[in-house]
Amino acid sequence: MKKVIMILIGLGSQLVAHTLWIDDNFKVHQGHMHQESLQNSKHRIAKQEIDNFLCLKDSIVKKSNGNTIAKSGCDAIFVTLHSGYYTKTPYGTKKLSKDKIKMPIESWESIESVKRLYTDNKTPYRHGLELVLRNNLSGLKVGDKARLTVYYKGKVLSGVILANGHKTIGMSDKNGHVNIKIRHKGLQNIKASYTRKGDGVKCDKIIHTTTLNFKINP
Repeated sequence: MKKVIMILIGLGSQLVAHTLWIDDNFKVHQGHMHQESLQNSKHRIAKQEIDNFLCLKDSIVKKSNGNTIAKSGCDAIFVTLHSGYYTKTPYGTKKLSKDKIKMPIESWESIESVKRLYTDNKTPYRHGLELVLRNNLSGLKVGDKARLTVYYKGKVLSGVILANGHKTIGMSDKNGHVNIKIRHKGLQNIKASYTRKGDGVKCDKIIHTTTLNFKINP
């Protein structure tokens, strides 16, 4: 039991290191969500940093951009960012793949994503690591339990560490399920992390991190 707790603490620290979120105007931000204005963040993600901007409308997934979404609306949007390769060396961490470093100690590839729900929607995007809310968003309120399922490329995934805001909350079960208690109104920020083995050439491991945003009304 002690070992499990230590694993949760260690992996959970990766989740709370920084925060991704999508505001009401479909803009992606990175930083400390509750320490600055959600609409006037100085850490807005630039378009060139975004790999995919996907819109889910009436169960149909389409690639899109902020301007299109603002005009047509979406049930949910899913954004992926490829942060690149990182390699730890005796002289610090370099933003380079393992094969470009002379004395690599450990290397990883970072892939991040964030999804924002605007209406009731339980359809997975089937695009990398993802959290799906099984409740009806319109009926959730403070004090309720949000029922989540963790997916990786459309398949349920067990043993995935989750955090709610800055607190690690546990691990997905064999069905990919985990429940969390809604503790405050406003924008929710639930994160999950999943590590896969790398190719050994460019990186030793691939770290997928995803965030689920949805708003709880007063």
